[in-house]
Amino acid sequence: MRSAPGGPVRGSRAARHARRRRNRVLEIVAGVAVAALFGWFLFGRGDGGVEAGLIGPASPAGPTGPSRLLALSVSGTALPHMAVVGAESDDRPGAALPIPMEMITVVPGQGETETAQVAQLPGASMQVALSNTVGAWADAYAVITLRQLAVIVDREGGLAVDLPLPVTTAVGVLGPGSTALTGAQVRALLAVRSDDAPTYWAHVLEGLLAAPPTLQTGDLAASNGVEVVQQVLDGAQGAAVLGFPTKVVAGTVTVAAQPGLDDVVTEAFGTEAPVPAIVQNGNGAPGVGEEVGRRIIPAGFRIVLSQNAATFGLPTTDVIANGGEHLEAAKAARKALGIGRVGVSQVPSGLGDITIVVGKDFTA
Repeated sequence: MRSAPGGPVRGSRAARHARRRRNRVLEIVAGVAVAALFGWFLFGRGDGGVEAGLIGPASPAGPTGPSRLLALSVSGTALPHMAVVGAESDDRPGAALPIPMEMITVVPGQGETETAQVAQLPGASMQVALSNTVGAWADAYAVITLRQLAVIVDREGGLAVDLPLPVTTAVGVLGPGSTALTGAQVRALLAVRSDDAPTYWAHVLEGLLAAPPTLQTGDLAASNGVEVVQQVLDGAQGAAVLGFPTKVVAGTVTVAAQPGLDDVVTEAFGTEAPVPAIVQNGNGAPGVGEEVGRRIIPAGFRIVLSQNAATFGLPTTDVIANGGEHLEAAKAARKALGIGRVGVSQVPSGLGDITIVVGKDFTA
């Protein structure tokens, strides 16, 4: 983004990383139907004994790797414009991973959810959903309305994008080539509904990160602090915009391609591949699944199935290792939750390494 006259110049880091930029994001849609297989459980003592550092940091206060992450959503159109942005670290440049616009992802506490519905969640819930999607905790989140984005663009002197082909919008034809967009033109570009809409979002995202704007009070519709959001944006200056690996299931449903997605995330953000976890709400209280996600995702887990248990009112939370080889992961999850008893299933689930059945002892 170009600075307003007399404003700060931020081109040095962008120039340093320009050679590292990759191809722009492809349009990706994802969804998957999942089922869990459970056996009889042999429970151990719930003494809470857990070794430190089994999976990763158990505190939800920080990121899971060298890159500090931001869950970003631009609202105000029929299309979901979301991304996870990672700041530069000592050994890697910044990176941004746009979220596919028509994907179905597992949202902790809600189960399989379309991306468009994720974009409608409150900011803190969107933070948990996107963190779970990419398998790495984003400790910052921000929601910007399209109107707010237009104001920011105009205040910063425009947004430079490179459109390979001309795009017909409500305010005229934009591009091709390097184009300086006004706020109104950015709004019009992101409102275009076509097969190329994800590419337009990638162009805008790349332009925003080329020289991140200086945020002001009122610029964000929701966040966990303008300062923390600004820190990640500044750290992501010149970030590469990456593609989201997918595959088609049953000829109609597109899902995240694994281990491709985890490979992209670990390479871009320096995180570890997450441990797959099944979460069942045996508590009955609303919001339990999301709070479980908020606690265990930063500790190195991804919720791959989120559903109600067969019955509510279970008195105790059980953290089950689906096979003895996953016992240490179960202990780490129990530590992140701060409650429950650890057990071992004699029959692997075939889906998650651990299963958490939330009882009445868990409070959000």
